Amino acid sequence: MDHGMHNAISEMAGMNFSLIGVVIFGLSASFGHCIGMCSPIVVAYASVKLNGAGKLRQISAHLLYALGRISVYVLLGLIFGLLGELFTPSPTAKSIFLLALSAAMIAIGLALFFRSSRLFLALENGALIRSERYKRTFGALFGSKNMASFYAIGALNGLLPCGMVYAALAMALSASSAIKTAGAMAAFGLATAPSLFAFGLLAGAMANSQLRGILSKAAALFVIVMGFWTLYRALTALIV
Repeated sequence: MDHGMHNAISEMAGMNFSLIGVVIFGLSASFGHCIGMCSPIVVAYASVKLNGAGKLRQISAHLLYALGRISVYVLLGLIFGLLGELFTPSPTAKSIFLLALSAAMIAIGLALFFRSSRLFLALENGALIRSERYKRTFGALFGSKNMASFYAIGALNGLLPCGMVYAALAMALSASSAIKTAGAMAAFGLATAPSLFAFGLLAGAMANSQLRGILSKAAALFVIVMGFWTLYRALTALIV
């Protein structure tokens, strides 16, 4: 098999595995980490802004919130995908990029698994969440009766520091194309959406911190596996 054919097959396998991997990761992370991280925001806006609202308004509000969150993930995927294209112009540079990416994925996965690590604290406690302007914007949106405010709340939620989002972005970047990276992040966002819709019905089960902890650790292990897969792809491309 010639070098060009090998690269094409490797690229296709990497893209498919990255997309499927991001979806599986999103589903497992959503019922673990996302329920703990995002459900308080869902409960807060539902109790403040949807108290006594009809079913159609409630459904529309939750869909707009999810759309706002997913839009930010897609935008992040597009931006970082473009940067990846810009700084990986040659096959060797691309392999080096994948090596660095695999190391980042493994490190993030370990940080998410061992939640007390310094890296985890750095991932989850960014400057944005401590910003007074950010808090005031959130407060203003919670006081707004405009339906567009639910989309904006979701977008602000998507900007919050989150190790799971960073891990998904790292996995998506292994697709090595801005459009594919954005698509993978859209898939991740869609995969995390059902858990928050189901939160109201499954509140009792999802409140079980042991269950959430198991699912969160499973998601973290999946990131580590994806990191080693990306490492394998990078080393294979360098050797061949």
